[in-house]
Amino acid sequence: MAAIDTAYNYYMQTYGTSLTNRTSRYDAHKKSDLRNVYNSIIKVNKESPLYKFVNPDEAHRFAIDMKEASRQIQNVISSMTDDSSENPQDFKRRIAYSSDDSKVSVDYITEDGVSYSGTDELEIDVRELAKPQINTSKFLPNTGHALSPGNYSFDLEANQTVYEFQFNVKPEDTNYSIYSKLASLVTNANMGLTAEVIEDSEGQSALQIRSQQTGLMPNEDSLFSIKADSTIASEKVLDVLELDNISQPASNSSFILNGTERSSYANSFTVNKAFEIQLLEPTGNTPVTIGFKSDAEAIADNVSDLMDAYNSMVFVADKYSGDDPSANRLRNIISGIGNRYRNELESIGLNIDQSGSVSIDRALLTESADGANWNDTSSRLDGFKNTISRLAKRTSLNPMEYVNKKIVAYK
Repeated sequence: MAAIDTAYNYYMQTYGTSLTNRTSRYDAHKKSDLRNVYNSIIKVNKESPLYKFVNPDEAHRFAIDMKEASRQIQNVISSMTDDSSENPQDFKRRIAYSSDDSKVSVDYITEDGVSYSGTDELEIDVRELAKPQINTSKFLPNTGHALSPGNYSFDLEANQTVYEFQFNVKPEDTNYSIYSKLASLVTNANMGLTAEVIEDSEGQSALQIRSQQTGLMPNEDSLFSIKADSTIASEKVLDVLELDNISQPASNSSFILNGTERSSYANSFTVNKAFEIQLLEPTGNTPVTIGFKSDAEAIADNVSDLMDAYNSMVFVADKYSGDDPSANRLRNIISGIGNRYRNELESIGLNIDQSGSVSIDRALLTESADGANWNDTSSRLDGFKNTISRLAKRTSLNPMEYVNKKIVAYK
């Protein structure tokens, strides 16, 4: 059990904080896909010998890092081949661009069986961002005792549901510790709110509660409200701490899209079922242009994404290599792939060093992807892509195949 906890903790510390940002629709699978993966793992296990790890902790870390690197490669390849046309072409996935990514970012999305055929550019002028509701309590001296010892409660209404929060104040509790206690209570309730203790320069603290949701519907006054229940102690909480103070009301985004005023409850929305737009900053009356990159630029971006994912696998293989030949097996395989495709790829701007990692000559790659050169470039890339795809699937199913270990017995 301790080994599982160690592996889980490493995974969460290394990848968990950005898990939400990194997941994509290619991480979701049908039952049949999962069944095939399960059956493949069972088959591998049946044919595997009994072995002992030379370094168990390092083996856990290697397996996690390698599966993540493999997942990244498979997702990039899936995104490039996810084309709804009758003759999908790898590396030609359309890519949307924004003339100012710092203010408006954009991704091209498609629905199953549907491809956006429009080529017109869009102009968007962001006036205001959608905002969450923020309640900020009264600032109190950190070491003070605004509430006397006893039991307290208050009601918090959100999403048409009323939650009752109860807490106890001990003689040694300070204003800061009370606010910290309430911050944990609200955040851990998983009701779409986050709370934290903020401090000013005068040694005072306050409780700040923020909604994860932004915007207000026409019939809404607030996203959440804090009220006293029928007890005197509850009324005292609101009188002393002022938890019901709305320091920032929720509001909708406001923008002009192709000359038409629009608004949205959130800062992220889709246009024409093709563009997923994220509003980041007001544009200051300087519209941001959104459209599609040229085919050559899109191909270069797609190739760059694949090479970045591949280089992450090279990094993992090099990170865990050592003096023992078994520890170098994966690195040797990757170096072999690099040697096999070096001459073909260098001519189109992909330079492979001795470790197998790839650096990109963007200008030469874009030139090679343009017009009449594409068929030859595509054939060179396809072989490399298919080879690393097979390697990614194999390492994902059984990363332990490449771990430094000692064989005990063959089945």
